Amino acid sequence: MFELLKGYDRNLLLGINSHHNEWMDVVMFYISEIWICLPLFIYWVSLFIKKYEIKKVMILLFFLVALITLTDQTSNRVKHSVKRYRPTHNLEIKDQIHTVNDYQGGQYGFFSGHAANSFGIAMLLFLLFKEHSILIRSSFFVWAGITAYSRLYLGVHYPSDILVGIVVGLIWGYVIYQLIQFTFKKYFNEVISV
Repeated sequence: MFELLKGYDRNLLLGINSHHNEWMDVVMFYISEIWICLPLFIYWVSLFIKKYEIKKVMILLFFLVALITLTDQTSNRVKHSVKRYRPTHNLEIKDQIHTVNDYQGGQYGFFSGHAANSFGIAMLLFLLFKEHSILIRSSFFVWAGITAYSRLYLGVHYPSDILVGIVVGLIWGYVIYQLIQFTFKKYFNEVISV
């Protein structure tokens, strides 16, 4: 059963990774870089700054940094415990993987830190942006989904790496949201939302 699932995982990755072109290579390579989203992050933070005093914004930023640290460190610890080779480092299939700019990622890939980070942020923002339409709130998950997809496109993760990363990110995003609400209720006697 495990070998069957492993085969599906591998074949799905190879199918996704085989659909590439020069234009998408450039787009997916840069989408996979977190810094490219910096203007988007600045915009999101500016919405908090417009509504809340700087002290509260700093608390939110602290929790955001905590979220990214937790998702990233959870991923790294599991990667170095499980030691599952990335597709680009797997001797059985690495020659079948289309890479972009010779990017291969680190040696181990289970589970995706990019997926965990982006879906953790998406979950947190989805829960915090209660005053906005469901369309705006759902766009956070669209961004996270594109980021996660870029990792498959680049051939540095299996779909199962992405799926587990998504689940871990969603859980950490929810936990951090609850901690934010607890903190704001305790110290400011309010529930925070934008």
